[in-house]
Amino acid sequence: MKLRHSLLGVGLLLMGAGLTPAVAETFRPERGVRCDDVEQICYYRGSPSVEMTRQYFGRDAARALRWNLRREEPRRPERVFYPEPGVRCDRAEQVCFNRRGEPSFRLTRDHLGYDAARRLERQPGPDWDQPNR
Repeated sequence: MKLRHSLLGVGLLLMGAGLTPAVAETFRPERGVRCDDVEQICYYRGSPSVEMTRQYFGRDAARALRWNLRREEPRRPERVFYPEPGVRCDRAEQVCFNRRGEPSFRLTRDHLGYDAARRLERQPGPDWDQPNR
């Protein structure tokens, strides 16, 4: 337990310095959901989820997230988001890219939904990670 707290401290120190730690304190409690233990926010398919945050971190974390989301409402939602280290998703194009910058069926399905992944699967293009691989 002491090691975990020291890793969290190092992670917070690096984030404070503008650096992202190589290993994030995240977990996936269910399909399509990723929770950040440090930030105490859960994401459903790449977008912050008040309900999932409440379920896994409690009422106070959900209230804080709801307040932050309301504060951000006047802005246009970001087109590109980064649901996990090395992964980039583009909401307008409805595609997620893996660490090598290649379109990924699995990542698109996990973060943007099955319909987006099926559209990606039907697009002609270079050899990328098909669902059957």
